[in-house]
Amino acid sequence: MTRSTRRETLGGLLALSTLPLLAAQARAQTGSSGAGASTRVLGFNAPAARWMEALPVGNGRLGAMVYGGVKSERLQLNHIELWSGRSVEDNPKTTRAALPKVRELLFAGNRVEANRLAQDQMMGPMNEVDYGSYQMLGDLRLEMGHGEAVSDYSRELDMATGQVTVRYKIGKATYSRTVMASAPDQCLAVYFETSAPEGLSLTAMLRRDRDVAFDWQGGVLKMFGQPQPYGVHFCAYLACRSDGGRVAPDGQGFRITGARSVLLTLTGATDLLAPAPETVARAAQAKLTARSWKSLARDQIRDHRALFDRVELTLAPSGVPVLASERLAAASDAAEKALIETYFNFGRYLLIGSNRPGSLPPNLQGLWADGFAPPWSADYHININIQMNYWPAEVCGLSELHHSLFDYVDRLMPHARQTAQIAYGCRGAVAHYTTNPWGHTALDGNVQWGLWPEGLAWLTLHYWEHYLYTGDLDFLRARALPVFKACAEFTLDYLVEDPRTGKLVSGPASSPENSYVMDNGKVGYVDMGCAMSQSMAFTVLTLTKKAADTLSAEPELREACAAALARLDRLKIGPDGRVQEWSEPLTEAEPGHRHISHLFGLYPGIEIDVHDTPDLAEAARRTLTERLRHGGGHTGWSAAWLTMFRARLGDGEESLAMLRKLFRQSTGANFFDTHPYTPDPIFQIDGNLGATAAIAEMLVQSHNGSLRLLPALPKSWANGRVRGLRARGGVSVDLQWAEGRLTHCVVRASRKAQFRLVPPPGQSGLAPLSQGKQKLVWGQVADLQAGQSYAL
Repeated sequence: MTRSTRRETLGGLLALSTLPLLAAQARAQTGSSGAGASTRVLGFNAPAARWMEALPVGNGRLGAMVYGGVKSERLQLNHIELWSGRSVEDNPKTTRAALPKVRELLFAGNRVEANRLAQDQMMGPMNEVDYGSYQMLGDLRLEMGHGEAVSDYSRELDMATGQVTVRYKIGKATYSRTVMASAPDQCLAVYFETSAPEGLSLTAMLRRDRDVAFDWQGGVLKMFGQPQPYGVHFCAYLACRSDGGRVAPDGQGFRITGARSVLLTLTGATDLLAPAPETVARAAQAKLTARSWKSLARDQIRDHRALFDRVELTLAPSGVPVLASERLAAASDAAEKALIETYFNFGRYLLIGSNRPGSLPPNLQGLWADGFAPPWSADYHININIQMNYWPAEVCGLSELHHSLFDYVDRLMPHARQTAQIAYGCRGAVAHYTTNPWGHTALDGNVQWGLWPEGLAWLTLHYWEHYLYTGDLDFLRARALPVFKACAEFTLDYLVEDPRTGKLVSGPASSPENSYVMDNGKVGYVDMGCAMSQSMAFTVLTLTKKAADTLSAEPELREACAAALARLDRLKIGPDGRVQEWSEPLTEAEPGHRHISHLFGLYPGIEIDVHDTPDLAEAARRTLTERLRHGGGHTGWSAAWLTMFRARLGDGEESLAMLRKLFRQSTGANFFDTHPYTPDPIFQIDGNLGATAAIAEMLVQSHNGSLRLLPALPKSWANGRVRGLRARGGVSVDLQWAEGRLTHCVVRASRKAQFRLVPPPGQSGLAPLSQGKQKLVWGQVADLQAGQSYAL
């Protein structure tokens, strides 16, 4: 797009349809490969040399990592429901008896003995065989019948279409292959074309190194098995068709010779969520026999774009770098803006590709993990990671994707109720730092991370956020309220009176996953009433009461929540001016720790607001400054969380600084988020998704009854526009700004909503939003009417 001048952008009021028109005009001027389109493409001029350079495709269940090799190609395959392990009752039987003694020791200040007893008596070892692991489905190996001397090579992920394409020339002949994962057809498809007169010759082999068997059924290859000693039954079918030439079964795959084009289709299923995976996978493959590549690709693109195109961000001028590596280097202002746009688009792409209703939510690696024992089993850590995966869902218009998380909680609930009763003698339900599809909710491992009974409680916030964005009362009544009630009952039972203050405190619990120095010089972890535990209790009890009030339900529970809230110990500012992490000022053993759990109340919690609680907001700033001074934010997800904190505080320059740290230290060559920062890093999807949400939060905020526009805009983002961001209350927002000042705004209300309208910092003189004769005044509470649009 061409850069607008101040005179051009400030001229007159904008009609309600102007922002979409401006976007269309910009696309028309630059063509499909303009700034907006180019930052929707990750381009490379060489094949991937390792997994962290390959490119992902996914349909929420099936996925592949595409290397883009010339003579040999690897498509590493995943199915999100392929897990080893099994459901077991594994709650330690000694936890409940040790609980009162650990509390007594902590209240008495004997932290050394309390930590020892908690580790010895409250925790159990994790049985890794029963717990299991996410596993790869296998590999699709391609051996091309030509040499490796190629020219004009390109490997591209088009995030707008959801396809990876590899192109090159050998002599005058062109070769291309396109890989996609279709949600409408529940398949992975690979399409090959060439202009070579002799056509295509290649072999396609399906491989898995363990727990597998193969069979041929009517010219279709079947791969099936079960992880040992326990795990799901899985099945995949591979079929091959060609235009011209010859296709013949060959071992565990196909040999193709002399074809003008080739289409490979893979379907797969497991019995984790539904029975008969062979029947499901075979039926999906059978439906593909009459489908052409053109029709498959058309339906896949239409389905993908219906989600991906809901939001559009433009920061970069025209002429952005073509190659992903040049953007990642961010050697110029234009390259950095292109990097931010690309990263924002990539995060939304990953959430769509690894998450569709009816299956599991994205795990630590989303959908894409290599091998049979990926790091941390690629499981579901619920002390921030799975929650961060969903931070962009509502604000980026992907609300329906949230339902796979709610389905997952349904799977956990019976086990979580059992853990609450067996381990703690409490009502309700509880889960700890990590879970899996088998329903693991028990205490295990080290108290540093394992003795933290707030994982399920944190997830209640997602139910409330989904309700705030959608206004779906049926969802609030049928799906959210039972979870609120279960978590509130556990919270009410787990709170005890602190004999030192008379306040209600929660514990014992850690402050994930930080530590403090004890009197004997060793590190300790658990406390009564640490900041995060108190914030979690406040959040659960407050949201439960709000939900029950909204539904006029559960009167006794509402009263119990209100009574506990009145006595609850709340966040404190320590002697050093920071938010106090534990119940009393303690020396941190690791001042640069990656978790900043005690700022949960700033984001995603509901306690710290830059306007409503300025003292706590300033204490949060000091907390962040000190944590960063000691090297904090050294993993991708931690840097993303810090970016979000800074955005909530309205600190645009600091938000951008954290994004730069994330790009520099925690972003792989293929834009995957990394953990930790090493030459051979691990992929974790949470940083990608958390940073995507943080970028949106820098542009629009809608918490605590205020609609805040451009609240944390860095100076270098002087010109830009965004279309389609969502706000709580069923509102969508389009913005355009020039030279750092908001120039155009359209707010659309899908239902009646009430907000205090907050203009960008320093722009209180803006004209009011208007619709017809109705005007909405900045700084005042406004009633937005259902179906109405308001324009600046």
